[in-house]
Parts: sequence; structure tokens; C-alpha cells
Amino acid sequence: MHQSSLALLILLFGSAVALGQSVARLDKSANLIPENETSDERVLAARTITALKRLDSEIIVYRSLGDFEAEGKLAQVSFAQFANDLQAVTNEIEPMLSRMPQSRLKTEITNAFYSYRDGAFWWEKIDQPRVVHISALTSTETRTSSDSAFQATVPYTVAIHWRQANKYLKRAEELIDGSRK
Repeated sequence: MHQSSLALLILLFGSAVALGQSVARLDKSANLIPENETSDERVLAARTITALKRLDSEIIVYRSLGDFEAEGKLAQVSFAQFANDLQAVTNEIEPMLSRMPQSRLKTEITNAFYSYRDGAFWWEKIDQPRVVHISALTSTETRTSSDSAFQATVPYTVAIHWRQANKYLKRAEELIDGSRK
């Protein structure tokens, strides 16, 4: 019993030491960013912004609630098209975002990207494809009035995500242009 307790204690202590050393190495390397990384960050940021602008061109950003209620449209493309483009942009920008140092610019770009992704998540919840599967017709699921109320609010949630994404994208562009500190 003493031997197993001692072995467990040594294992836990060794794990704690190894974790402490790896965290210390990360902290030291995070502070050593070469000067040429700044220009590299701007290049990566410009590429990610260009990719995100492709998504921005597909959505509709409303200035007011009244405008949204009058039009009611979420995007200029179908959900399937937007989902495909979002996947392509995700594959393109995730490697670039991982190479960018932590900064306000990266935060704005990441927030824009996450807002597009979150909007697509909610849009998928209300998307009604034109093809109806037979299995969907025999659903035993019953809808309550609270389900209907929830479904009615989802388009507003999507529109809010689009507006936020557009705002973050504009902030990132301003940061890259140097007009915002």
C-alpha cells in the first residue's frame, strides 16, 4: 500500500513539474516576437479580412429593426451556398489566425469570424430546404407554443450576428489601416 501511494505521489509530482516547465516555456516564447512578425501579422490579417469580406458580401446587414422586419431576408444567397462558403473561408483562415500573435487586430478578426459562424448556426435551425424527406413527414415530434415563439426569434438572432460580424470586420479594417488605435 505504501509503494502504490509513493508511486502515485511521484507520478503526480512529475506531472506537475513537467506541466510547469511547458507553461514557463510558452510564456517566454510568447514575449519574443521578432520585428518582422508585425508586417507578417498585417499580411495575414489582410488575407483573413479579404476572406471574411466574401462572407460579408453574401449577407444582408440591416441598419434598423424596422428595415429587417420590412425585408425579412437574411442573405443574398441560400443557406447551403453560405454554409459551403463559410466552410471554405474557415479552412482558409484558421491556419492564418493560428499564426497571428495575440493582438487587438486578431481579436476583432476572430470576433467577426465567430459571428459569421454563429449566425450560420442559428440560420441552419430555421432553414427549410425545398426538398422534403419522407422521414420528416412521419415525425412524432409535437410543437408547443413556446417552440413556435422560439423559432420566430431565430431570424432576429441571425440578423444580430450579421450586424456584429460586419462591425468587427470594419474595426479590423480600421486597425489595419492605422486609423484606429
